[in-house]
Amino acid sequence: MDQKKEKIILTIFTDPMMGLSYEMEPVFRKLETHFPDQIDIIPCMNVLVKDVYDFVDQSDLSKGREYALQNYLKKLADIYKSEEEISGMPIHMDGFRLFSKEYPSSFPLCLAYKAAELADRDRAGCFLYHLRYATVAECRPTTQLEEILAVVQRTGIDQKAFLQEYHGDRAEKALDEDRKLGRQLRIRSLPAYLIRYQDRAMLFQTFSYQDFVSMIEKISQGNIRPVSVSATEDTLRKLLTAHPLISPIEIREAFDLRDMDEVKQCLQPFLERQEIRIRNVAPGWFVERREPM
Repeated sequence: MDQKKEKIILTIFTDPMMGLSYEMEPVFRKLETHFPDQIDIIPCMNVLVKDVYDFVDQSDLSKGREYALQNYLKKLADIYKSEEEISGMPIHMDGFRLFSKEYPSSFPLCLAYKAAELADRDRAGCFLYHLRYATVAECRPTTQLEEILAVVQRTGIDQKAFLQEYHGDRAEKALDEDRKLGRQLRIRSLPAYLIRYQDRAMLFQTFSYQDFVSMIEKISQGNIRPVSVSATEDTLRKLLTAHPLISPIEIREAFDLRDMDEVKQCLQPFLERQEIRIRNVAPGWFVERREPM
């Protein structure tokens, strides 16, 4: 096999609830456009919150589990908002209620992704993005099945097929395998990245696109390098087709655009033809593709 045609395999150890991974989406879009057809990105689910009561202030528990939980949710909302500084992807935390006494774990979120992957692999990436968007940008209580099913419907996955996997054995076994890999690699904090090329592998953590470029060039011994890109209607349409919901920050990074004014200029023809719509999410906005594209 021609080694120049071999791909980088990038495994992302994460959880759908992670604001840090949500804020990394612009980096992933840039990797997609600057390394076209050279990187396979594989999410690997590692449950971030097994039981929310492991994280509450133990002194608050003397005043009741609900009191302790509400205090922790306020702190967690503040943590989310602080992560907005990483890339500027909008984070909305008004009325944050991801966890409750009935839903104390992020396990349902991770299980939902594995079920989506089994039910419709082609739409699984879109499902993960929308699930994270619902959690972080819309502040939906996505640990609850009815909220998960709303994302299933939004992304076009067959609900019957999804529920069969969600309530069956295969999704949980697949999630167990993801978590097993995380334990084998001794991953202690998320997100973490495993990058592989041929018989070489490296595990690292970063928030920098340049770090990814350096790792890719190092592990491929210079065989895989970024290419220059330009924002044409064709390249932008390809991006919008692959990502039917996307932030202008991702578009800016994907094509090395100067600022939001240039992003809006690139989007204007699509808006005029009503191929896309704007979805406002305080304090920002997203672009949503209309069907068909």
